[in-house]
Amino acid sequence: MFFVKYPEPGEVKTRLAEDTTPEDAAEFYRVFVEEKLAELKDVPDSKLMIFYAPETAGRQMADWLGTDQRFIAQKGVDLGRRMENAFREVFFMGHERAVLVGSDIPGLTPGGVSTAFASLESGKACIGPAEDGGYYLIGFHRHAFAPQIFQDMEWSTDEVCQRTISRFANMDVDFTELDRLDDMDTFEDVETMVALGSAGPLKGKTLELAKMLTGM
Repeated sequence: MFFVKYPEPGEVKTRLAEDTTPEDAAEFYRVFVEEKLAELKDVPDSKLMIFYAPETAGRQMADWLGTDQRFIAQKGVDLGRRMENAFREVFFMGHERAVLVGSDIPGLTPGGVSTAFASLESGKACIGPAEDGGYYLIGFHRHAFAPQIFQDMEWSTDEVCQRTISRFANMDVDFTELDRLDDMDTFEDVETMVALGSAGPLKGKTLELAKMLTGM
């Protein structure tokens, strides 16, 4: 499950836009999502689904990313409810294992997603911590799905991942903690990744556009 926002200026990468422009930040996000989507299609033995926001952007999403994708609207009043409902939906479809990933982690690879799937034996979950204190990936085997993980959480704080891990422990949910990865919310985040060049997580058009944005 690839969580994606439609790249409307002023609605995506708002922290990056503070030091660039809403239009430049949206274009950067657009290019990144396109390249990351192409990578994630290579995860073996999996079915990629794009869960999009806002809920009314279905036609725009298909025009942007192509009609050969499976698009499902995110539903819920906050991020937690949207993630909870996404898992409910795919398990209702009959899938045994599901992994949800965000769309702002350059270091996320098909191999990393495959590792997450491989960890989801019966009754297990997994989580991928992000450097900002959130998480970039969460997954469940259907027999381990615990919707309470997503409820009554204060989102967009640096304690989200640790609080989620504590809930796993308190609920006796067996989980695997995956590698920690950087996200790219701010201008400084992008500068750091550009400084690493081709050895860093940014690749292709995303790296070239990041160089233009940062003047590096």
